[in-house]
Amino acid sequence: MIPIGLRTPFEFVPDAIELGYDYLELPLTRVAALTDGEFMELTAYLAAAGARVDAMYDILPASIRVNGGDVRARLQHEYLERAFARAVRLGARIIAFDAPESRNVPPVFDFDMARRQTGNFLRIVQGHAAALGLNVAIQNFRHAECNLINTVSEAALMAALLQLNRVGVLADTVQMAYAAEPLEALTRCGSALMHVHTGSPLTRRLPKKGDGEDYAALFRTLNRRGYQGRVSAVASGEYTPEEAAAALQCLRDAWSESLT
Repeated sequence: MIPIGLRTPFEFVPDAIELGYDYLELPLTRVAALTDGEFMELTAYLAAAGARVDAMYDILPASIRVNGGDVRARLQHEYLERAFARAVRLGARIIAFDAPESRNVPPVFDFDMARRQTGNFLRIVQGHAAALGLNVAIQNFRHAECNLINTVSEAALMAALLQLNRVGVLADTVQMAYAAEPLEALTRCGSALMHVHTGSPLTRRLPKKGDGEDYAALFRTLNRRGYQGRVSAVASGEYTPEEAAAALQCLRDAWSESLT
């Protein structure tokens, strides 16, 4: 079975652990910002609770630019060294390259240069990730949220052009729906597809039976291409334990349905 996780803020971690998700996806920027003492407390708490933290989102603070006129490679290196080391300590294996604010190309800035800068950043990411056994997956965002890499196909093209063995693709099905990108785009990623986010595009809430999404179709598509990664339930904003429990049941039922 494909592991099903929950993208969750710190505040919801105790509830998420109780619900029985296969893993948690935590915010990397908040983990990196903890003091050493706070990080030790978090590590001890998660270990005692038996919680798996396989994935992390929110890779960069907005203050660290990926492209534009204020890119500082030294800051990128310093942050990634600290953040990735902590991610590994928590057991993470995959990190989302989301950071829509950091990678959004500034007005009037040259787009070709921005693409090259983004590629350079991912080469820096490759070095830090390879040293620690991590993978980093490029996430798609609709143009209204980020004007660079708006589809899974564009994320796959970036990964293919860079040819970095620790950099792949994260397919967010909510963002795919906004861009009218079909699920078939997942099959064109090949082995570059490393991670998947899914939720309801209509409500920006966690998956729920009857929300209009065909989650079984998602799992069938992933099964056909022999996908070996994970699927995280995602939502915009806060959610309740009841919503999170319903999302887990929805996705597990969809997985079972995809096998029939």
